[in-house]
Amino acid sequence: MAACSDAIMEAPVHAPCPDCPASPLQALYLQLTDISRTMLAAARRGDWDALTEQESACAQLVGQLRHCPIETCPPAERQACMGLIREILANDAATRDIAEPRMKELGQMLRPRRNPFGTQMYR
Repeated sequence: MAACSDAIMEAPVHAPCPDCPASPLQALYLQLTDISRTMLAAARRGDWDALTEQESACAQLVGQLRHCPIETCPPAERQACMGLIREILANDAATRDIAEPRMKELGQMLRPRRNPFGTQMYR
């Protein structure tokens, strides 16, 4: 469990209720939820630089989650984490819905242009 407590970053941690302190695992999921919200807001604004920055932070937290044993969580904590995971997945899907068309557009712009006559011109 030490890896989980070491993994908590400087981002503010908000417990689900005032009387319920967040466990290290919940704190990581809360941070991921905040990041997923920030990523979605950045995608909606078209702020791709901010989105990319948040992707890096998200990847770090996901790496830290791999060291947190969820099997030892009490049922109430597991349920709280599942609710956070559902929100994270919904935010991720909405972000992808916005970002994927932009990625295709960038791919089109970066693809080399073909000669309209093809290679026939040089034969």
